[in-house]
Amino acid sequence: MILTQKSGFLLGNLAKLLGWIMNGIYNLFSSMGVVSIGLSIIVFTILIRLLMFPLSIRTTRSSKIQAHLKPEFLKITKKYKGKKDQASILAKQKETSALQKKYGIKMSAGCLTAIIQLPIFLSLYSVVQNIPAYVDKIKAMYMPIAEAIFGTEGAYEKMVTFIKENGLASRVAVAQFTTSTNIDSNAGQTAINSIIDVLAKCGNDAMDKLSAAFSSNSLVVQKISDCRDSIEQSNHFLFGINLSEAPGWAFTAALLIPIAAFAFQFLSMKVAPMQSTGDAQQDQQMKSMRKFMLIMPVMSFFVTISVPAGLGLYWAVSAAVSVVITLATNYYYNHADMDAITEKARLKAERKAERKKARNGGQEKKGFIERMQEAATGQNESEKKAQESAGMRNYGGARLKSYTSATSYKNEADEKKDVKYKPGSIASKANALRDYYQKNDKN
Repeated sequence: MILTQKSGFLLGNLAKLLGWIMNGIYNLFSSMGVVSIGLSIIVFTILIRLLMFPLSIRTTRSSKIQAHLKPEFLKITKKYKGKKDQASILAKQKETSALQKKYGIKMSAGCLTAIIQLPIFLSLYSVVQNIPAYVDKIKAMYMPIAEAIFGTEGAYEKMVTFIKENGLASRVAVAQFTTSTNIDSNAGQTAINSIIDVLAKCGNDAMDKLSAAFSSNSLVVQKISDCRDSIEQSNHFLFGINLSEAPGWAFTAALLIPIAAFAFQFLSMKVAPMQSTGDAQQDQQMKSMRKFMLIMPVMSFFVTISVPAGLGLYWAVSAAVSVVITLATNYYYNHADMDAITEKARLKAERKAERKKARNGGQEKKGFIERMQEAATGQNESEKKAQESAGMRNYGGARLKSYTSATSYKNEADEKKDVKYKPGSIASKANALRDYYQKNDKN
């Protein structure tokens, strides 16, 4: 059941914060004599996108630095070109990671930014989807109608029928109530808020149908008539578009919003730079992913054509701001001194590594990728030194003098064969120890 404000600790509190900002913007324009949800949505969206800009600029900077260092990455690629063995693949990964670490390039930055932005976008969507729950003056416009409906005999059943007949069941629901429900109780306030949820989704035609559904109560009809002008003024946008109504497939001015959402979403995909890594396979994967992402503009069109135009406006403005930000950052980096930026990134990464080392008692703390690479090889540097100093007498605390693996030599003929084991595997370690002890026993 959709009941006004977003619930949940993270999304709920984040939505309240964003709703507080939206409420402030609407009140500011209202104090200036401008009553417009559309204008408030535009300013609200631009402001939030600008506040989120620092999260995305880090990813862009890393991408530009990596593009500037492309010759260095190409050297590594060429060095291991055509080598498909595990040792070469791991060595290539290690050298690439070391170069990225040297300049503070984090390939996971984009994913982290997306993860951080996701709850923000979900909360943003909740606020724009249900503005009366967060903007006091908008809620006040619907309150007289909601209170009149609340006091009508059989109002709950009529509201349920109205929701079903007008295709609103997937978007809103009304909380159960009766005329004996105290309006000041929690149940009463929940019911009032849910009625306002429904009213906020009603365009002009739906309001006419609602008035007809409650024609038996003249007070409801009167309140709808009294409040209608202020509600329409607030929902009115350019070219007579009502932001509470879905554009649909009718050839009206409201269709401009889904078209704008599609166009700006498509442009945001096109202007986003695709940096070449020098690795043919990886570049091909990026191209395939980019082609797949071009489906997003089409999805934007179909989504915004079936939801209230206010949501579509938010979507279109968000994509338009994304285009402007991308063009601005591209222009900046295309005209910036990338040598200076790259050197600054190197020094910053160096200082950061020194601080981490100091916090770990002078020991360099290895990153996740490095640990994974060591796990893949089955051996790290300390293990190698331990082998050399101990003469392979002790390997990881295990004495395997009498160990015979499933792949051990079975007879003298097999013993002469050059059997190769995967470096770092248990079998290779066990057989190395066995050979060592056999040699010592003979001596």
